[in-house]
Amino acid sequence: MTEKNLEIVLLTSHWIKFEDDDEDLCSHGQVRVKIGQEIIVNEGKKENFWTTSAMAVHLLRTLKNNHKPENMVGEHLIPCCGHHIDHLKEEENVHIQGCMTGHNFWVEHDIDKVILTTVSGTKIKLPFDTYKNEVLRFVDEVENLYRTSKPKKLPQDEYDRRGYELMWKEWENRKQEFE
Repeated sequence: MTEKNLEIVLLTSHWIKFEDDDEDLCSHGQVRVKIGQEIIVNEGKKENFWTTSAMAVHLLRTLKNNHKPENMVGEHLIPCCGHHIDHLKEEENVHIQGCMTGHNFWVEHDIDKVILTTVSGTKIKLPFDTYKNEVLRFVDEVENLYRTSKPKKLPQDEYDRRGYELMWKEWENRKQEFE
């Protein structure tokens, strides 16, 4: 294991129809994720974009929790989709249901360090603060789309509305814990 670079970069940020839509609750965009010398994803094409709001929630979870094949914080750290936000009555975390398309890398906490391992086996160890700062910078960039867009119309359906509200509550709580 070596001390190498980590890049989590938001290349573009938009709503699914590429226009400011007050009913679209999920941000999308192209991202570049590089661990060591391995590029996990580097999509800059209009037809290839990821659900960056779900990605932000999943990455925020990795600031406190490991993300490993046997205990994942979400289906993918870099999800294609976020079709639906599920939640349980007594649970604080939401489950952002996506499709089977996405990318993963594994995150393991080791005292004041984080070990990142790609699916192909590239492994780097870096200070937790380096990882945290990269995640929080990405999360802020994703959040900026919400701040600069029309206010969102919340879903009429109570379950869906509550899921969206809980997602933002989890987002804010996790972010504040590490700022």
